[in-house]
Amino acid sequence: MRWLTKKVPDRASYATRNNINHVEAMSMTSDEFVSEGINNAELAQAMDLGQAQLLLERSIWCFEQTDVFELAAKARIHYSSILFRQELQPPSDEKSANDRAVIEMRAAQLIESLTKEGLFFEALNICSSVAPFLSEYAKEELDKRFIRKIRLVVRED
Repeated sequence: MRWLTKKVPDRASYATRNNINHVEAMSMTSDEFVSEGINNAELAQAMDLGQAQLLLERSIWCFEQTDVFELAAKARIHYSSILFRQELQPPSDEKSANDRAVIEMRAAQLIESLTKEGLFFEALNICSSVAPFLSEYAKEELDKRFIRKIRLVVRED
């Protein structure tokens, strides 16, 4: 078994390990879990917020089954963004200046994380979701300094 799962410098491994104590996880290989997680994450981009949340939860679970922490972290950031956008959904009562500042700060942090992970489409979704809570000056600066550049990157992909 060791020679099947152990990576040798000039040869790839041939099998993946499964936790035999976790029956649900044994139904799929590590590669299948990663593939399923990626499929769910991609589908989440095209769904409404409620369905996207469920798909991303499933995606995170799949990535955690294989210890692919980089993809799990990416899915968690996307999931946080979906939750934030759900909080901003109507009906939204009139926000105070302090509430608007908190929304702007949270949005900036999420946009930074999303951009670092290459989730540009979701970063643009955050921008359009927070736009009603921003001042005209902030909207113009966000558009000029960030949104236009991200749209160029997205078009190139």
